[in-house]
Amino acid sequence: MLQLKSVPDRCDADGRAYAGSQRQIQYYVNEQPAQLKQAIAGAFHRPLPLSWVSPLRTEHYEEYRDTRFLQALGLGQYAAELTSFWPSGGPRWDALARVEGSRPGVLLLEAKSYVDEMRGGGCKAKDPASLAKIDAALVCTKTWLHVPQETNWKGDWYQMANRCAHLHFFREVLGVEAWLVNLCFLNDPHSPTSQAEWDSGLAAIKRELGAAKWPFCAEVFLPASN
Repeated sequence: MLQLKSVPDRCDADGRAYAGSQRQIQYYVNEQPAQLKQAIAGAFHRPLPLSWVSPLRTEHYEEYRDTRFLQALGLGQYAAELTSFWPSGGPRWDALARVEGSRPGVLLLEAKSYVDEMRGGGCKAKDPASLAKIDAALVCTKTWLHVPQETNWKGDWYQMANRCAHLHFFREVLGVEAWLVNLCFLNDPHSPTSQAEWDSGLAAIKRELGAAKWPFCAEVFLPASN
């Protein structure tokens, strides 16, 4: 008997999300890549020749994590370095792109439709070895970004902190060009958020994380599709 593939309630059988930031990033990567590319280039004040590797319609909109996200980016040879840097169960990336050119790089992207979507329950790791890796990675990343070590990066905004740690991993551990984008959708019908609400919320998050502006990291704002 044919077994149907089980999918989360928020997606159809092909992996297409019904609503929210997951649906929005699927739309922009697959339907409006030029507009997305232009917005990212504007945020970094430089063109970035992007080749998206997720979430692609042809791959059932799959999102990647751990060593599989390295493989998707064509960097599977660094699997051992990632395992040493961060425990398994790391960030699941909303979107990933290769940055083509004479010196190839990567673009890491997180997509959100409202400010509290960035809020999580903090670091959930319990295993001592996993916690030691996370703590070491966060210490190095704080040093790199000139953030006071006493700043709590394992609380409500841990998701943003661990994404910054992976930006550090590429640039400082591997020596690979990398950029991190927080893609913020304006007025998503699922959870409408204005530009003013985003500006206020992001400023508060950055204050709590101890830095007003981080290198190689930018916020990009795009209108949500209906």
